[in-house]
Amino acid sequence: MGAFATVDFWGLLGISIVAAIGMNLVYITGQLNLGQAAFYAIGAYTAAWIDTELGWPLPALLLAAAVVAGIGAMPIAWGASRLAGIYLIMGTLAAGQLVQVAFGNAEELGGRQGYRIESQIALPEVAASVGVVLILATLLMTSRFGLRMRALFDDSDAAAVAGVAVRRVKIFSVVVSASVVGIAGGMWALWIGKIEPREFGVFLSFDIALYSLIGGVHSLIGAVAGAVVVEVLTGNVIRDVVGPWAFVIYGALVMVLIAVLPEGLVSRSFALRLTAPLRKLRRRRVESGVPSHARVEPAGETVLTVRHVGHRYDGVVALDDVSLEVRGGEVLALIGANGAGKSTLIDVISGRVPNEAGAVTLLGTRIDGMPAHRRKAMGVGRTFQDVRTFAHLTVEESLRLSAADGARSNATVEAMLDRVALGRRRDDLPEALTVAERRRLDIARAAIAMPSVLLLDEPSVGMVEQERIEIAELIGSLRDEGMAVVVVDHNLDLALGLADRVGVLDFGVLIALGSPDAVLADERVRAAYLGHADPLDGVGS
Repeated sequence: MGAFATVDFWGLLGISIVAAIGMNLVYITGQLNLGQAAFYAIGAYTAAWIDTELGWPLPALLLAAAVVAGIGAMPIAWGASRLAGIYLIMGTLAAGQLVQVAFGNAEELGGRQGYRIESQIALPEVAASVGVVLILATLLMTSRFGLRMRALFDDSDAAAVAGVAVRRVKIFSVVVSASVVGIAGGMWALWIGKIEPREFGVFLSFDIALYSLIGGVHSLIGAVAGAVVVEVLTGNVIRDVVGPWAFVIYGALVMVLIAVLPEGLVSRSFALRLTAPLRKLRRRRVESGVPSHARVEPAGETVLTVRHVGHRYDGVVALDDVSLEVRGGEVLALIGANGAGKSTLIDVISGRVPNEAGAVTLLGTRIDGMPAHRRKAMGVGRTFQDVRTFAHLTVEESLRLSAADGARSNATVEAMLDRVALGRRRDDLPEALTVAERRRLDIARAAIAMPSVLLLDEPSVGMVEQERIEIAELIGSLRDEGMAVVVVDHNLDLALGLADRVGVLDFGVLIALGSPDAVLADERVRAAYLGHADPLDGVGS
């Protein structure tokens, strides 16, 4: 155990914790950035050169390391925001290698022989730096922007329609992560006293990534735990015990940990249990009520206009010259057989897919061409046919993510929790909810900002009769507050029972639009919907 008692071990452990925090700040957005060695190197060389040439104090050195690493990450962040999967991994690895080669060829920084530093950082200074970074990272992760970062890990599509500027958040996360890793690099340079380009290879990036994979990406506690485990597994004690088999056993242990604990040592649910007392302390009790920033339009006024909209999937017509209007304070039900284009129309209105023809107008402003997060800000809320909950956000966090900015956002969340009977579930993850509770959460998240138009795609799927009645009552209450509501649902009793007007789509063409009775009497509707012209007895009654 002697290696754990050395100052060197604890100093390097503190530096590794800072690097782990930096990795978590980007991995939490779903981006596995394996170019972290580049930012570590930039921070190290920045701190070393400024210390040698300018003699700045430690706080200024580490701040400079953070700033320069963040600036260096900007082109990588821009490129990474356009990549995913293996392309993101290979792209960031290549960027890391390029930086390593660049420092190796920089003779003014010692080239391949390395660069020597006169000053050194002491263990108390390492501990203080870790504390400052941990506090700042905690403030970020628990902020509204941190919620947006965390939402991307689970579902970038759902995050976009909840108002998250996906690409902007991804770019920010890469830059802020690089800044924190740059601080770790600066601390390491001052701790070691000499830096060489070969120290910043691909294996350093792998080690930093393992901090998150082993510890758990969904909390900063996991970052700390991951750094501790990796440093222990690769420490001198392990090598002394197993000798030349150290890295074989290390690799085997890593694979076992990842297989047994796919979310890492500190899962999201475990982190929630650990931090429950803190959440209760900071949660403010506020009055429930309709939010003061509600902006729904007066009943009867046209809110949404769709004109001659068309869309194709690989040449297959999904929508063909569709035109309709939706007014405030009404429910428009869209019905039709599977593949008729109902969900596609909702996707086009909400910005998930582009319209290839025609125009979409909200309150007199054209919104086609706008990204989904801007349409949400304009007043478009939506749900998905398959419930798109954020698996690692609590019920309360999901509502906070979608709530409009403003001083009364807390009151809005409290009101909506009461309204959808999820107050006692506020600290639960979606996996603990029933199907009906997930549906209510989905609708609550779409409606919490009081959008001008609310698009509901199959809101009653998977529910029993009583649960469908409760959903219908919730939708009806939103309509009564002045929202324009568009409902797609295969349960015709629910859809037509709620509807003020009904639109029928058939192979992407709107073949009928009018009152429920008029539409049900249309022979084209009966033929298209059932394949024959018999009356739809009992539907909508």
